[in-house]
Amino acid sequence: MKARSILLALASLLVPASYAAQTLTAEEFAKLPGLSAKRLTGSFTVGYDSNYVGRGLVISHSVAEGDSSELVALKTNYDIGKKQQQWSIDNTISYRMVSSGHTMYGPAPYADLAAFGVTPRNVENEFAVATALKYSGKYGAVSLGHDFVHGGLLGAFAKHFRQQSASCVNEVFLDMVYTPTAWFEVGNSVRLSFQGVQGWWFEPHMTFKAPIIGTAEDVKVAGLLTFAMSATANYFDPGHHANANGAQAFWIQLSTPWFITKQLILTPSVSFNWLGAGAQKAAKTSSLRQATEKLGMDGSTLVPYRNFGVVAGVKCTYTF
Repeated sequence: MKARSILLALASLLVPASYAAQTLTAEEFAKLPGLSAKRLTGSFTVGYDSNYVGRGLVISHSVAEGDSSELVALKTNYDIGKKQQQWSIDNTISYRMVSSGHTMYGPAPYADLAAFGVTPRNVENEFAVATALKYSGKYGAVSLGHDFVHGGLLGAFAKHFRQQSASCVNEVFLDMVYTPTAWFEVGNSVRLSFQGVQGWWFEPHMTFKAPIIGTAEDVKVAGLLTFAMSATANYFDPGHHANANGAQAFWIQLSTPWFITKQLILTPSVSFNWLGAGAQKAAKTSSLRQATEKLGMDGSTLVPYRNFGVVAGVKCTYTF
């Protein structure tokens, strides 16, 4: 109850300030969406992935000194509309850890390459906060919001390729999802980074859904098949030993959420990820690969991403 009270108090700070500035009659005031436990929903998730993945890019084992990652995330949704489930404020706080090591471009025994201008470049654990105003309609939803990311792949881009003092990125985003039927949706996420890194990320996707066990009205195990990609525009500079702009990654993901109870969901998944042409540039221009080859070593495996990766994962979610 104490945690719930704290969440309600935080939600109260997100009610539009324009309400307070209006002069309202008692009848009009009564119709406004007041704070209510019934209007607050959310979820808490813990998860595991067999590889560290950022925006569809699978970090290579030889460069990251490991593979798997763990995730914890808290999501809240507070309904602020006069009609239920139309307007809401969504918030997500997440933390992703790299379980087996987190060094990019500098694993042992290749770390002592300072003479070639190569220094260890860490992919730090990722902390992210996303807040958005969301409108949900009969056939889809639109969200407009802000992302703050510290660490992770984006943080590495900011610190090591944009010479920022901290591994931080700030973005604004627009998420659009169109659901013409219950079994299909198509959408796109458009992000504009304005601090840390400047440029555009795009993540279009389409998802097919079907009950595996149960019915559409009472699903026990569902199947979700997603086709997605990520691409950039004006995000990477030509002089960086990093990705080129354009297609970054393509992936197909199959997930099968199991609704153990109304509030507890276990979701195993597997995805197949391919590098796009933009990300393939990093394999050719990696400063670590070039330096090792100058020393007569084989640097062909010292690339930041896998050309193809299979990523298995499982997440456990409690909804409230």
